Amino acid sequence: MIRFDALFAALLIVLGAASALGVASSQHEARRLRSALEREQTRTQNLKVEWERLQIEQSTLAAPRRVASIAHELLGMAPPDAGQIVVLEADWP
Repeated sequence: MIRFDALFAALLIVLGAASALGVASSQHEARRLRSALEREQTRTQNLKVEWERLQIEQSTLAAPRRVASIAHELLGMAPPDAGQIVVLEADWP
């Protein structure tokens, strides 16, 4: 009977130690995942800020007044005279 009690106590000690190691391991994994989540949330926020900046830059670069100015100054383009405009009508059924 003493042998069984000692074996049972040893088994409980081993199971307790394994349980403690499991808890420590899961806490470490939870901290690691939390850190990764916070890092990705920061990255997401930075990407949102950059996206907004790029949208503003695109709207500035594509502004009709800017495009017309570049076409006139750099390319020497000008609006056509009224006599140069031809309107075609489609013969669609």
